[in-house]
Amino acid sequence: MPETISFKGLRVLSLESRRAPEMASLITTYGGVPVVAPAMREIPLSENPAALAFADALVRGDYALVILLTGVGTRALMEVIAEDRPIAPVTDALGHTRIAVRGPKPAGVVRELGLAPWVAAAEPNTWRELLAAIDAKASEVPLRGAHVAVQEYGVSNPELVEGLRTRGAMVTSVPVYRWALPEDLAPLERAVEELTAGRIDVTLVTTATQLV
Repeated sequence: MPETISFKGLRVLSLESRRAPEMASLITTYGGVPVVAPAMREIPLSENPAALAFADALVRGDYALVILLTGVGTRALMEVIAEDRPIAPVTDALGHTRIAVRGPKPAGVVRELGLAPWVAAAEPNTWRELLAAIDAKASEVPLRGAHVAVQEYGVSNPELVEGLRTRGAMVTSVPVYRWALPEDLAPLERAVEELTAGRIDVTLVTTATQLV
């Protein structure tokens, strides 16, 4: 293993939840000592009228653009809809609608559905790159007067929504799940103690909400 990509025995705190075992394995592979403390969990919305309203509007052809922000959220959205609606008309309608994705994970789910994104945000895959990608194709889908649906991921993205509205779009937010603290707080509490005592060398963050 090249020394340039080795943690060289440093203690690395990982706040990842869904991929905690895989992250620990990666840290070990790259010469680190993993300290795993899941910082959050995703709670699906048990009753989600917004998702069903989105499906109905999509089938009616109301949206000029659908923005998908996360892979897990996109998959959960389709699962929620499938529990209450025939999914084929929804997928077909989505295929006839421009789709913008924030990164490779929602793009992967879109391809699993047999569809292709219209635009994808460049790295580092933030709302800024997403808006820039949409702006670059404004001649194909002018946002002024367009109805845009945004799949949210735990919390709303006010900067993205404001950016779309500033460009004249009518924005409908579609929440799929929300974030909460882990049910078992002990690993996170120990991690805080280790951090304050100076016994953590590197903190690995994969989403800003982990820090919050």
